[in-house]
Amino acid sequence: MNKDVLISIKGLHFDVSNNSDNVEVIQTGQYYKRGGMHYLVYDEPMEGSDQVIRNLLKFNENSLSVIKKGPFAATMLFEEASKNMTNYSTPFGSVIVGLDTHNVSLSDDNDELKLNVNYSLDINYEFMADCNISIEARPVDEMEL
Repeated sequence: MNKDVLISIKGLHFDVSNNSDNVEVIQTGQYYKRGGMHYLVYDEPMEGSDQVIRNLLKFNENSLSVIKKGPFAATMLFEEASKNMTNYSTPFGSVIVGLDTHNVSLSDDNDELKLNVNYSLDINYEFMADCNISIEARPVDEMEL
């Protein structure tokens, strides 16, 4: 798989009260692979604005790095069996985000990539939620848009 892809990102979050929240983003983007790492690049439009957030996802079977640039900016690292902290900048101020990654799994088929990450989320050193993020990428020419 190479070049233009359709990217689906689904998130499921369970907070301290065990309430759940589903989020799904579907965007077109670009895919490439270098040095054993997979890369997805896509722009995320901001609701109610003409600004966009540029997202770079860099991953393999053990880790996911998410680099956001624009009005929301961060470098988030999800490494299996590891906790990482980062500064997440927003137009409203910055927060410290903790990502305690439990599991990363990757399925790499020539026509489709599937990445699944399970982690716990802290914001400003306070537990917020247990989370799951699923990322799928398929060539655009194989999809009905």
